[in-house]
Amino acid sequence: MHPVYQVLGFGLHPACSWCRRGLFLVGAGLLLSGCGQSPTATNLEITRAATPIDEQHAVVTATTTDAVTPLSVEELSRKTALEAELADERPTHRLKLRDGHLVEGRIVSETPSTIRFRDGFGYSGFVVESYRRSDVLTVETLPATAFEVTPRDVRFSAEFPQFHFVKSPPYTVVTDESFGEVQKILLVLGDLREQLRQRFAPLIKQDGDLRNIHVVFFGSEETFRKYALRTAPSFVNSAGFFSSGENRLALLNQLGTSRYTDAQGRLNERSRRLNNFADAGPQLAALRSDITSEAKSMNERLIRHEGAHQLFHAYHVHSRFGLEPTWLTEGLAQYCETPEIGRYHATLADRVIHARKAGQLLPLKTLLNHRDASGFFALGEGNIEVAYAESWALVYMLMQDEFRDRFFDYVKSYRNIDNYRAAHAVEKAEPETLLEAQLKMNLNTLESQWDSFITQL
Repeated sequence: MHPVYQVLGFGLHPACSWCRRGLFLVGAGLLLSGCGQSPTATNLEITRAATPIDEQHAVVTATTTDAVTPLSVEELSRKTALEAELADERPTHRLKLRDGHLVEGRIVSETPSTIRFRDGFGYSGFVVESYRRSDVLTVETLPATAFEVTPRDVRFSAEFPQFHFVKSPPYTVVTDESFGEVQKILLVLGDLREQLRQRFAPLIKQDGDLRNIHVVFFGSEETFRKYALRTAPSFVNSAGFFSSGENRLALLNQLGTSRYTDAQGRLNERSRRLNNFADAGPQLAALRSDITSEAKSMNERLIRHEGAHQLFHAYHVHSRFGLEPTWLTEGLAQYCETPEIGRYHATLADRVIHARKAGQLLPLKTLLNHRDASGFFALGEGNIEVAYAESWALVYMLMQDEFRDRFFDYVKSYRNIDNYRAAHAVEKAEPETLLEAQLKMNLNTLESQWDSFITQL
């Protein structure tokens, strides 16, 4: 038995995931429609595609050569170019304005009354503005931060020669997106990292700061699909995935997808047809805003979900043998999706409530003991969504005060396995037995607590 390297993805159903929304105008009915509306979809034209995260697990090969193989002459040249690029883009000063704003960039020139300042946007360019000294409270010199460009970074960049290279430790990003879009995902990842370190502090085993986490952020859906087909074919229809072997996130900007473009196109067509209806304009504008807002929201959920997978691996919260049942790894990642880790996840809660009323919940024993290379896909298409929703709900329950310490002991019981013989024994046993032992209750008692909890969601 060897350490398992997994690919985990934020998936889209192959079928179209647009939902329906009707706009009824005076004298005319307008239906903006797509296909494949989920029973619990929101009333937005764009939904969170396959709102639970349809994910699979696949074994991949870990990258081990970068640390030991010397850089070639060509790679050394690339390393020098990347270092020069980072140095040129680095801000050297910060202006604190009297109105409270902070501006980082470089001083171009100064006079007794004026500071000409280059406000940079990384590789996306810069603007030069003049500030009156009377409007400037302080001028700070920023420390020179020379980010190390590692051999792994060089080869990462070479894999995407047409992409921009951004270093913001612990993250290294290659992208075809604008600098502004990259800054947004870095803010989300940074916020997630701080929250996760606080929320799961008793579980974090990694000493020191994280290093050299790689992110590929795609603005082009076509380029993302080609990359997924080459590296993780099971996720060619996904919105993003994480490869633990390479410690790499691959993310697709939802504002660049064909679904988003198609929705905007349908709205433009309706707008042209309804020019003569005075009431149509505000409703279409509101719907357009909803579409964009939901695409941005999906981006954040995607980043937080896949980023959580990455951090749980980087902090050694998960077992290096990949022993955890599916509900645990996916439930934890979904628990981190909300803007504040652990907040009530209304979409998933609604799905659990709906499934319970319809008698479609998976038996708790089935959920607890599921551990398959294909993830929840092995349960059949009709069970995937509810399996993910129940996984979130179970983690949400076990993170309540009365269970949390014992739940953390359960997570550690997988993580602390450090030899192949013990790992093999755990792999052969039903996962429910380990949970029973750590929670100090049998399955019947746990089922009773579970039923009571989801009844009150």
